[in-house]
Amino acid sequence: MIKLPPDWTFVAQIICFVVFWQIMRWALFTPVQRALATRAARTTGDRARADALRADAATLAANVEAQLAEGRRAGARQADEIRRRAETEEQATLARYRDQALAVLERERATTDAQVAAARAPLRGEADRLAASVVTKVLGRPA
Repeated sequence: MIKLPPDWTFVAQIICFVVFWQIMRWALFTPVQRALATRAARTTGDRARADALRADAATLAANVEAQLAEGRRAGARQADEIRRRAETEEQATLARYRDQALAVLERERATTDAQVAAARAPLRGEADRLAASVVTKVLGRPA
């Protein structure tokens, strides 16, 4: 039951509570809050530095990627140029050898035609003589 006015133990409890609260504030609450604030500041600073470092790394990675892409494009351009030069050289070489082959072919055809004509001349005379001989034998009279 509640007594009015409260007795002296109630006042003693309130005084003990206030004293205990002040001691706890001095010994525990203030140092813990200070440590938490320091930790939060350090964490925030570390996070900010980490974010800055991530941004720098992303920028550097983008620059490296851009340089790699430019290098790839330059390499592709050089490869295309080399390929075009090689194709031009190949076409020139093929044309030169084709012309040489045609010249050799024409020369050999002329030689062959001359040889055929030289071989036919005696054979034509022989063919005419054989034809006359066959006609003479078949008809019994000279042709």
